[in-house]
Amino acid sequence: MAESTALLRRYAGVMLAERVTIGAAAALAPGSLLNAFGIDSAEDSPTLRYFARLFGIRNVVLGILVWQSREDPQRLAAVASINAATEILDAVAGAVPLITRQGRDASAVAAVATSLAVSAGFAGLAVAAHRRR
Repeated sequence: MAESTALLRRYAGVMLAERVTIGAAAALAPGSLLNAFGIDSAEDSPTLRYFARLFGIRNVVLGILVWQSREDPQRLAAVASINAATEILDAVAGAVPLITRQGRDASAVAAVATSLAVSAGFAGLAVAAHRRR
């Protein structure tokens, strides 16, 4: 039992690290995030940087919720489910340019793939926490 609790805490820690690392990077260095998504300097703007910072802040807040929930499996299952749903919605938003043939396909594919992978991680954490309740 203690081993499964420690493993659950480590799993939560990994997902927390993903959230806070990506979020802090986006909030503190939005230009780098935009470059990673294929936005070149000619398209960069204060508005895009603002939205990149919002994305970063959202991720940090979601990560903090994971950290605050790590000792309570029931709450952790709920928070991990919210994180998974957030990533699924990000994937849907990223798929729109692919479906409508607008924007850069490579950037959209990378964004969708990343969101689906992170969503799967949070879904796994939600299941593990639910089993631990």
